[in-house]
Amino acid sequence: MLGMSKSPHEGASSRIVSRAGIWVSLGVLTRIAKHLLIGPMQVINLPLLFTMLAGCLDGASMGLIVGFLSFLASDAFLGIGLWTLVDGLIAGLAGSIMGILGRVSLGWGMAFLLSYILTLAYDILTSWILYMAFGLAPLHSLIMGIIGLFLPTGGGSVFMIGPVTEISTALSFSLLVVELRRRSLD
Repeated sequence: MLGMSKSPHEGASSRIVSRAGIWVSLGVLTRIAKHLLIGPMQVINLPLLFTMLAGCLDGASMGLIVGFLSFLASDAFLGIGLWTLVDGLIAGLAGSIMGILGRVSLGWGMAFLLSYILTLAYDILTSWILYMAFGLAPLHSLIMGIIGLFLPTGGGSVFMIGPVTEISTALSFSLLVVELRRRSLD
């Protein structure tokens, strides 16, 4: 309103909300576009990619928020279930961890390694938790979660989709985070 002074934190709050909205919309839009183009087969984890970027560039709490909201919003279109909660929370945890570890200036190699480990952990943890939720014992669930990364998908035509997903997500993250920091967009 005219004549009212702004709070000193108003600009910062607007910036945080707008950046969160951008990160979440990138995760949602790219996930839905990928589903429309190639179906549910995972070759890159786009919501997790943008979650880790958000955490690394905007802090641990941003990573947590973006991870959860990206899966909640995209699953509103693709189908909400227990996986929404599990995927969102684990992605948020990965984004939060990246926000803590990524505070230092990451070179390409360290960015790749951290994002690879977090993507692998995300894949194993989400599978492990969901297998347990659907009735498998904890050890069997963990074994199935790990083995599932290497089993054929797509009617048997695609092998080792887990490592492909981890590598493509980590490679994309490492290239993007180095370039965004170089351009001072963080």
